[in-house]
Amino acid sequence: MTKPTLLYFRARGRAEVIRLVLAEAGVEYEEHHVGKATPPTGGRPTDLAELKAAGLLPFGAVPVWEEPGLRLAQSAAIVNHLARRHGLLPADPLEAARYDELMGAVDDVRAELRKLFLATTQHSREIRYELEHNILPRWLADLERLLAPRLAATGFAVGHAMTAADLALWYMLETAKDNGLGAPLETCPALAAFFDRVAARPRIAAYLASQRRPALTPLPR
Repeated sequence: MTKPTLLYFRARGRAEVIRLVLAEAGVEYEEHHVGKATPPTGGRPTDLAELKAAGLLPFGAVPVWEEPGLRLAQSAAIVNHLARRHGLLPADPLEAARYDELMGAVDDVRAELRKLFLATTQHSREIRYELEHNILPRWLADLERLLAPRLAATGFAVGHAMTAADLALWYMLETAKDNGLGAPLETCPALAAFFDRVAARPRIAAYLASQRRPALTPLPR
């Protein structure tokens, strides 16, 4: 294994914050795409069941990160491992607590968005209405109130430098915008400006424009 490898589907999903961290850190890595229609690469299967049988997935699921001496599962653990290694975690204990708080809030919002994947067609309309008119306005208003002073002072959501929490927040906002749920963001000027700043960071902008980035898989309507 000459480069570290990310095992995941050819999709954004739970691996996208990992990819954003890798992009911001300038890390070179390979991707081993999982899927029945994906040809085997590197002498290893791409079918999820075969990967499980081969013992390559610690908990039988992806994403999985491989580097010399380490095979690591769980998307949050991978994000934090890479962020720690590449200077994208806060060093100060109080800032670390704020980091954990923001990551938890982002996970809560993403859990609300994921409900659309499990819904029937009629129920998805009800969920989408709740997301656009109640859930996202409430969450984004709270985030705007909490983060606006920090963003005004430093430009970042936690501390004085970019962290993985900034990237996780950015991806959550992008997911809402890309799925027609971005209206609540228009009432949050600090978050909206933050979104544009992160997207314009040179390494992030290069990744977003690259062929490496998986295409959007829209949430059901």
